[in-house]
Amino acid sequence: MNKLFVYRGRRIRMLHRNLLFKYGLGICSPFFVLLGVYHFFITYPMVEKMNGEYTIQPFIIPVVVTIAGIVFSIFFSVIVIRSSQLRGGFFAKQYKKQMLAEYLDENEFVIKKTKKTEKGQKETRRFPKVYYRANGDTDEFTFKIGNKFQDKFLQIGRPLEDMYLADLTAVKREQGFVTFCYLIDVQSKRIKFEDLSAKDGKVELMKGVVWEYDALPHMLITGGTGGGKTYFIYSLISALGKEGRVHIADPKNADLADLGNFDAFKGLVASDKKDIFKQMQEAVELMDKRFLHMKKQPNYTIGKNYRYYGMKPEFFIVDEWAAFVSVLDKYGRDDALTEEKLYESITPLVLKARQAGVFFILATQKAGTDVIRSAIRDNLMCKVSLGRLSEQGYIMTFGDDNKNKAFINKYGVVGRGYIDVGAGVPQELYSALVDKTFDFVEFFKNFPAMPFTDVDAVEVTEEDKEILEDIYGDQFVSEEREQIESTRSEHRAEMIKEKNEKAEALLEGVSYSEKVKKRQKETV
Repeated sequence: MNKLFVYRGRRIRMLHRNLLFKYGLGICSPFFVLLGVYHFFITYPMVEKMNGEYTIQPFIIPVVVTIAGIVFSIFFSVIVIRSSQLRGGFFAKQYKKQMLAEYLDENEFVIKKTKKTEKGQKETRRFPKVYYRANGDTDEFTFKIGNKFQDKFLQIGRPLEDMYLADLTAVKREQGFVTFCYLIDVQSKRIKFEDLSAKDGKVELMKGVVWEYDALPHMLITGGTGGGKTYFIYSLISALGKEGRVHIADPKNADLADLGNFDAFKGLVASDKKDIFKQMQEAVELMDKRFLHMKKQPNYTIGKNYRYYGMKPEFFIVDEWAAFVSVLDKYGRDDALTEEKLYESITPLVLKARQAGVFFILATQKAGTDVIRSAIRDNLMCKVSLGRLSEQGYIMTFGDDNKNKAFINKYGVVGRGYIDVGAGVPQELYSALVDKTFDFVEFFKNFPAMPFTDVDAVEVTEEDKEILEDIYGDQFVSEEREQIESTRSEHRAEMIKEKNEKAEALLEGVSYSEKVKKRQKETV
């Protein structure tokens, strides 16, 4: 096993606790040398010429130079250390070691021994073996187990996740050791808003974070006011609107509703209760028309999706779902807009619209069953949280399977949250980077016409509905679930494999990207 940095004893902890003082003196030393040279060649000759008759005035400039030199050197050392910490450089690594050493000491991860001395007894303290390795965008902490701290070390993954505000991406076990790998510097992987785009059924929301909506359809977005949810939806509209057509529902008649004033979104934005309800019904009707259109193609093949027939995708985005549902009647006449009718309409959409290329994106502040029924929520494969959520809010968004994950609320960062692209593995997310001078009005005002497949001429008769029900009925829904679950499992296995390979590469002293390139060369 590659030995990295080992912590032992109180002395190491104390040295790291005085990080700024220890390294600050070293950074200041060149300035002190220059001050010594200055006084040797300037001040000392001046003092000799005085022949013992000293006055204050000649010393003013040397004193000012000395004070200025000391202040500047201290300021310079602080800037160097702080900037290195912010960039994840040498001093960031030293600070992480300091934090780990203090955590181990304060939580009694120490081996105590008492030695007899001439003056009595003296207690010595040292740490068990702990290894730290930083490489690229991953921090790795390895703990030796098989000792009295074994149970504590096996449970240390989440506390370190909280302490370092980093995502635990892999736990590697080997004989006598356990290794926790954490993803760091996620914020640097943000993509500029204007660079986002969708292609071939995929959209990259952050470098290395891709939602494959053709394979893992529909999205749930949660987050409170001020968390960046609206900007994230804007980024989705911008990216998805380059590959297909985006329909928008804004029940609060707020920012998203304003898009209806622009040419590209004419007739595609709804804010009134009746219009939104109608839009949801039209989404299901559109799905049926697209299925029938596919069925009538000369090259119709069972199991092929919309893309096989050269069709463009359709996206339906509903913001503030809770606000929309709250204005619906619980019960009512046949012509009433009830919650029950709404769910009857959209249920087929989330269960079988994937192959037709119709995708549903729902945004809400909370994802409890009082807001959105679990039958719908569980079939929205991609899940995103933005801003600060409660522990229960994260569980409602990402499911009970992730209740033991340490979700961390970072303050002062808009557009930061978590995403599960459908594999069941939430990871930290930073939404698209928007420049302070970026003008959304001007951007969407000049947004090009969105591509779409015109199926308005397709008429779905009662006979056609029976045919569609035979082809896309319960058996089709069951097969869809199996297909999506299979894809989900494959993605999950691939993510775990990648994390483990990254951990192995770090232990070997090479980067994961270098290992991938080497494998590609061997394949060629």
